[in-house]
Amino acid sequence: MRIGRKKRRELEPMEETVDIDIEPRKLKKNKRGKKSVDIPPEQIMEEIQGQLPELERQIELSKREYEAVTSYLADMQKIDRLEPKEREIVNSAAYSISQITKERFQYQNDADRIPTEKYRAMERYEKILPQELKNLYEQEQYLEMVQSDLRQLDAEKAVIQYEKEQAEDKKQFLKNLSVGGIVMVVILFTVLVAAGIATKADMMLPLLLTAAMATAMVAYIAATAANCERVIKESAFKTNRVIQLTNKVKIKLVNSTNTLEYCYEKYEVGSYRELAQLWEKYTKTREEQKRYRKRMEMLEQCSRQLVETLRAAGVKDAEIWMYQTEALLDEKEMVEVRHHLNTRRQKIRERLEINAGQLDSYKEELEKIQSQKQ
Repeated sequence: MRIGRKKRRELEPMEETVDIDIEPRKLKKNKRGKKSVDIPPEQIMEEIQGQLPELERQIELSKREYEAVTSYLADMQKIDRLEPKEREIVNSAAYSISQITKERFQYQNDADRIPTEKYRAMERYEKILPQELKNLYEQEQYLEMVQSDLRQLDAEKAVIQYEKEQAEDKKQFLKNLSVGGIVMVVILFTVLVAAGIATKADMMLPLLLTAAMATAMVAYIAATAANCERVIKESAFKTNRVIQLTNKVKIKLVNSTNTLEYCYEKYEVGSYRELAQLWEKYTKTREEQKRYRKRMEMLEQCSRQLVETLRAAGVKDAEIWMYQTEALLDEKEMVEVRHHLNTRRQKIRERLEINAGQLDSYKEELEKIQSQKQ
């Protein structure tokens, strides 16, 4: 027997379909007129018998798949014939399952959720963190105050140094002024005395005025120089006081910085704000987890209610509808599922018929060979 080309073309698209080409046992002539060699009947029988188990397995798998699809379609008919009260229970459970499933997907894919390792760290310090946050905030405020004090002391030190330099410069100026004043007074006295001698005039008044001017200048220079000296001495005292205060503030700065660095390292953060944000995320995640667990319990209850209601209505594969709630809630979706199943069953039937026909052909060929051998 020969399986024709048309038959082979039909089998080729089908999955896992066995197709062999058994040449007829009669002699053929090729184009040159030479005879071809007959295939021994034993070889043909061996080839067919080798293909039969796989073909039978394919038929059995197709039957099971066909029965499963048919059962699924029968379940859909039973669902369509549910009583209004039962249908209401099914729809309510399906809607809850659909909503909770979406919530679960959003929860599991939330990019803003705190990382697991951070969550575990926050969980370890959960009881002390509220107080730690308060202490950390106060420490940062204290550090800012200390740094502000240190800046003020540095500015005050700079002002004192500036006043000291100004006083020293003024003191040097007065020194130069006194020398110049003495020279000018001596010259003026000399000129007046010489003029009095030369002119025989009375120079007492100009000399007295010059003496008064010299006295006023000396008094001004003395008073200003004393004030400059006082400023210089006070600058030294103020500088020492500022240095002492600066040293105390620096000690506070070091202690405060060490405390903060320890807290930062302990909680693996860089500031109070970062820790506060982390704590906020932790509390939010903790509440979400509590809500998630409750929703999962509700999901389990709704799933159990859905399955029990469908089983009571005679639905065999009730569990599968937990994953197809959209079809239960939307008639268009149900129609699409039914159409897909009908198309699938039709393809299975066609494949089953082709495999069954091929199996019958193999068996007929075996019977012919056996009858010819007898």
